[in-house]
Amino acid sequence: MSDPHDLATLRPRLIYLLNSLNLLARKSLDERLKPFNLGGLQYTILALVRDREGISSAELSRRFFVTPQTMNESVTALERRGLIARSESEANKRILNSRITDDGRALLDECDQIADAVERDVFGDLSDSDQKMLHRMLRDQQLKMRTAG
Repeated sequence: MSDPHDLATLRPRLIYLLNSLNLLARKSLDERLKPFNLGGLQYTILALVRDREGISSAELSRRFFVTPQTMNESVTALERRGLIARSESEANKRILNSRITDDGRALLDECDQIADAVERDVFGDLSDSDQKMLHRMLRDQQLKMRTAG
């Protein structure tokens, strides 16, 4: 029998649990965003553009681990809907920087409430202090993995 205190023997693995929870939360978010003709990926892109005014499609693609072409398709769709606007970078005319429009901000305000509800469904059984600790631990691991390679 395996030692329950040995992290190497934990089953299911942490990586599986993290991914499974992500998929379940993303499914719930996608379903609730359907009335807004928005998916979880597009919602997250809008949020990043709001929070990082001027972010490029290339930077977005790196953050989402997708090809620049795939990200460009998503960003172009949001631009066509008038939710974001892009302009050439002054430093490099080949780089298009994104900013959220007033329509995009208004939609995002509504969708943030949906994301809040999904987070309450997923994490609502945890105390506030446990949620803050989990947030800190996940952010720390995210930063560590991004800087590692």
